[in-house]
Amino acid sequence: MAELPRNNPKKAMLSAVIAGALTLGFAGMMAKSCAAPVKQQQEPANPALEMVDTLASRLVLGLDTDATLQYATPSGTIVTVSQSAPRRAYRSGGVTYISTPDGTFLCSTAAAPSPAPAKSRKPVTPAVKCQEGPGADTMSPTEAKAISAAFGGEFLAPEAALGRLATIAQGDGVRAGASKRGDAQCVSVTATGIRTEMACVNPAGLLAYFQGTTDAGKATELVLQYTTPSVSEEAFLPPSSPAPAASKK
Repeated sequence: MAELPRNNPKKAMLSAVIAGALTLGFAGMMAKSCAAPVKQQQEPANPALEMVDTLASRLVLGLDTDATLQYATPSGTIVTVSQSAPRRAYRSGGVTYISTPDGTFLCSTAAAPSPAPAKSRKPVTPAVKCQEGPGADTMSPTEAKAISAAFGGEFLAPEAALGRLATIAQGDGVRAGASKRGDAQCVSVTATGIRTEMACVNPAGLLAYFQGTTDAGKATELVLQYTTPSVSEEAFLPPSSPAPAASKK
């Protein structure tokens, strides 16, 4: 599927979901949904893939909205996701990953040595180191893996969660099912040699739950704990190290 123009945010978000699949099959299926309907389809039906497609359509709507979300991971770490299409930012502890059309940033806070105790001495603020990369309108498979790795391999971007299910849906012996988790619609998929994985999208089009494998190859469970339909501009600015304190004469 050709790169989509920036002035079409709906299709750009759809491209992001396609990229998360990491397979040509899902890209072809989603490309078919973008194109004009064809009277006679030669491709065999894949009910599991169609179920994932339906859930992905809900997620596309949510990805096109401004929102701030917090996900809990199995280790208890909270990852904050900020989105304002096509900009995305992910933060947890001392790690920040920002992706915008103007550039991508992976920043980490270096551990600062503990100074000798002194009543007049202020706490030392750890230095921040950032790696800058080229900008991106949509999420590529490479970026999806980088985001997962940045947070210890137990987190993955919402687009990648649906991509993971789409990948499984193209395996052998595929079985799929639909269910509800609160007010969220869920789809679970399994295939020969692969344990069941599940993703849930709430009425706002946000990933509410995921249980499966991340792009780093690690089993995980993500639970949406908090969301608000707004995001600050500061969320898409990389953190900076504190200015050095002026020496006293």
